[in-house]
Amino acid sequence: MHCGKSFVRHEEKETDVAMATKLLEVIVTNECDTAILVTGDTDLIPALKLVRRLLPRSAIGVMFPVFRHNIELAAEAHYSFKINQKDIQKAQFPAEIVRPDGLTLIKPRTW
Repeated sequence: MHCGKSFVRHEEKETDVAMATKLLEVIVTNECDTAILVTGDTDLIPALKLVRRLLPRSAIGVMFPVFRHNIELAAEAHYSFKINQKDIQKAQFPAEIVRPDGLTLIKPRTW
């Protein structure tokens, strides 16, 4: 039986938890001494605070994606910066890449 009502349901992808866990893993295991998170998500602030408190030798940067910035997140990082649309366009692969074995890789029209 349908009631005729609709609703929006948000699904938690656990991306912030995965990023925080990986950040702690690479810092604790000395895989790096500097990490840059590409995010504007304040859910990562507790992980940044933990790294700063327990592992002060480490440097954590935050790169804010286009149209995303958060003062609180920037304040918890050792440094932060923004990436703009032009930077993203310059970093794109060409439309086609020919591998040394002759195989041509084609970038999808929509990305």
